[in-house]
Amino acid sequence: MTTSRISRKDCDFSAYRAFTCKLRKLASTPLVDRAWTKRVDACLDGTAGAELRRLVKLPVRRAFGVFFTGSKLAERLLGKLRFNPTADFIYDPAVGAGDLLLAAARRLPLCQTLTATLEAWGGCLAGTDLQAEFIAAAKLRIALLARQRHGKTAELPKNWRKYFPFICTGNGLSQPALYSRATHLVMNPPFSVSGPLEDCQWAGGRVSDAALFVVRALEQAEAGTRLRAILPDVLRSGSFKHHWRQRVSDLAEVNSVKRYGIFDKSADIDVFLLSAKRRQGEPAKVRRWPKSAKRATRTVGDFFDVHVGSVVPHRDPEKGPEHPYIHPRCVPTWTVLREFSETRQHEGLVYEPPFIVIRRTSRPSHPYRATATVISGTRPLAVENHLIVCAPKKKTLSSCRELMRQFKTKTVNDFLNARIRCRHLTVGVVREIPWAS
Repeated sequence: MTTSRISRKDCDFSAYRAFTCKLRKLASTPLVDRAWTKRVDACLDGTAGAELRRLVKLPVRRAFGVFFTGSKLAERLLGKLRFNPTADFIYDPAVGAGDLLLAAARRLPLCQTLTATLEAWGGCLAGTDLQAEFIAAAKLRIALLARQRHGKTAELPKNWRKYFPFICTGNGLSQPALYSRATHLVMNPPFSVSGPLEDCQWAGGRVSDAALFVVRALEQAEAGTRLRAILPDVLRSGSFKHHWRQRVSDLAEVNSVKRYGIFDKSADIDVFLLSAKRRQGEPAKVRRWPKSAKRATRTVGDFFDVHVGSVVPHRDPEKGPEHPYIHPRCVPTWTVLREFSETRQHEGLVYEPPFIVIRRTSRPSHPYRATATVISGTRPLAVENHLIVCAPKKKTLSSCRELMRQFKTKTVNDFLNARIRCRHLTVGVVREIPWAS
């Protein structure tokens, strides 16, 4: 998968041709034996991604958000779906090396001959990508799968490429003919982030390309088209992505939202699996994005005012009154802090002790997601914006101690791991943490 909004001249995926050459040799090998089958198995699964990491520089892969899916995740996404080549048309707008189309092809029946199978599969499998190297790999891998499934006597016809007319280079954000024809959309869109979009009602500032692909796909698809997508978890749980979730819900019935976990070892990012169906017009009552688990009777927000620290380092001018100053590097965890080694001039909002601070940076792999410190003393403090402030409404030190105790429990950890898988806690999520009375 690659995105269209980064200049082609700034990237180079040509080294990936070494892998496509390997695929061509396998495809043309006349002898189909156990060794050949083993090599094909590897090329149809993890080798495509491993070769991408070996042949293409990391900065290029990151800039374009290119992470190949792998068979395990692809199978998980498609689940129990089955396809009929005469009735279904499966389109992947960010096809990459074809992992999701391979999973779809495994759900297609074989015809009597390999040539007939290639013709049937090629008529219902579609994919676009900006990188010609990926398109070549996708076609070869699907052809290899077809040959492998047909067995030892099958040989690819010399003109096999003509059977994949709908797998081609192109901008997946704008393919109205393919979107309107599709009965199923499958995608693992780019995880990159690009600049602001003009005339976009659901996003402001920088935009996730994954979010953009989903909205553009649903806007161009016909009513009844089914969507399956692998998406970064921040779109599911991030508080600033609610406009995107609303837009998706306006366009489609959201059937399921399933947390998956880490994408893979090479892309250390949590993802979720989205299943949706394009709506028929705009119904009077729109079913919205599935809500989180039922709100607890009482939450942290009932007892504490929750804010992000007000000091933005390297941006806010150091002028105004001088205050004790805290940031994540100078605040020891799981303790009551009364003395402060740093000061800073700050004319914005400061906080009167006692209160609690927790680190915004919080990965699901951390032993404690809400790593806390109680702040005591008599002077108001300036707090960096990488800390979240929980100020007790009763203004007592005992309330802060109790909250810190609760933050260091499995109950809170389990709640946060279920509620938010991205690497930063949000004010809204902290307010939702159940209060154990």
